Parts: sequence; C-alpha cells; structure tokens
Amino acid sequence: MKKQMICLALASLLTSGIADAGDWFSSGKELAPLAPPAVHDCLSYDFIDLEYIHTDFGSQYFRDSDGYGIGFSKSIGKSFYLNGSFAGGSYVYDWVDHVLPVDTKRYRLGAGTRVRLAECVDLIFEGGAEHLDAEYGAGYEDHDYDSWGWYMGTGIRARTGRLEWYAKAYYLGREGDYSQEYLSHHVTTHGRVDDYGWLFTPGVILHVTDNVGVKFGMEIDEYNTSFLAGVRFHY
Repeated sequence: MKKQMICLALASLLTSGIADAGDWFSSGKELAPLAPPAVHDCLSYDFIDLEYIHTDFGSQYFRDSDGYGIGFSKSIGKSFYLNGSFAGGSYVYDWVDHVLPVDTKRYRLGAGTRVRLAECVDLIFEGGAEHLDAEYGAGYEDHDYDSWGWYMGTGIRARTGRLEWYAKAYYLGREGDYSQEYLSHHVTTHGRVDDYGWLFTPGVILHVTDNVGVKFGMEIDEYNTSFLAGVRFHY
C-alpha cells in the first residue's frame, strides 16, 4: 500500500503544480488549457510508451536493478486493440562471495477489448504471451534460462481533464522461471512455490498536451515490485 501511495502522491504534486500556475483555469498563462476531451477519443488506444524501470526484488540476494522499456497499443476498430512491450535491464546477484551481473530481456504481445462504462471510463480485458531471457555473468552461463508464460485479466481506465488513472490485474502462468533461484557452488534453492500467480499494474498519466503524457506506474507480483516512470506519445 505504501508503494501505491508514493505514485499517487507524485501525480498529485504534479497536478497541483499545474493548477497553481493557472494552467487549468486561466487562458492568459503561457500554456493554454486543453479543451475537454471528445467522447470518442477521450481514452485513446493508439500510443507508444517509453519507460525507465527500477525493480525492488523480494530477496536480499538481488540488487541494483535498472532497465528501460518500450510498449505500444494499436486500436482495431472501436472495441479491440493490440498491445505489446519490450523491457531490457540488468541486476546484480549477490550470494556471499558470488557477485554476478544478470541481464534480462522480456517480451510481451497480446490483445484486448474495451467496454465503455461511462464517458472517459473503460473496462478492459486483456490477454497475451510473455517471454523472458536471462543471461548470467562469466562462469555461470549454465544458469542462463528462457521462461515462457501467458497472462490474462481485466482492468479499468478513467480520465478527468488531463489526469488519467489505470489499474489492471493479471493472472499469469510461467514455465522455466528461475528468477527466484539462488546460486551457490553447494546450494540451489527454488524460492518460487509454483508457476502461477497475480500481477497488479496500477498507474497514473498526466496528459501535458493532447499527444504527450507523463507516466508513473508499478508492476507488483508475488515477489517483486517494479517502478516505472516515462512518457506516453499518442498518435
């Protein structure tokens, strides 16, 4: 709950800063206020996301995680859309005297449908496939692994003025996921109880212009929490 509050607090500070500058309520300032969004495109599904990613692992053996991501969404008609993403990054595995760099590449590709609940409020359903490629440092190449998985779930998007909120809940399954495996010359422990679990993705977007927004989000699973900060471009 504290982590969600951090993201909401950041968005609140940004919003209040714009309001204090008169951006919403005065057309005499440097940045003219945006007109109310049209109903048919209030929540666009045609966009590209560029993100910085930092992961807080649920383990004392992993640290210094930094990465980047790029994602897209493309509408198909009024009710359906395709989406996908790529995330590349690295972290340090630290087990006593074993300090290893680990590089990861994650790919997701899926599709979704939207159901309008109200003006600027959509219920969404999504599903797709995921692939994770992990490469360990020199001397531990035999611990490299590929993990395949799938996800499906539901969520909600809502927008008022320049501020948009979203939250999704995915149920996912993975095969070959050794992200919670601790390496040692003598001990190997699998920390993951099973290959199934939940992934929650809350976030907020401040639409600076009609085509550009600032994004803050999170991805929370059973063990890890990733913090995302970036930019959304609508096309």
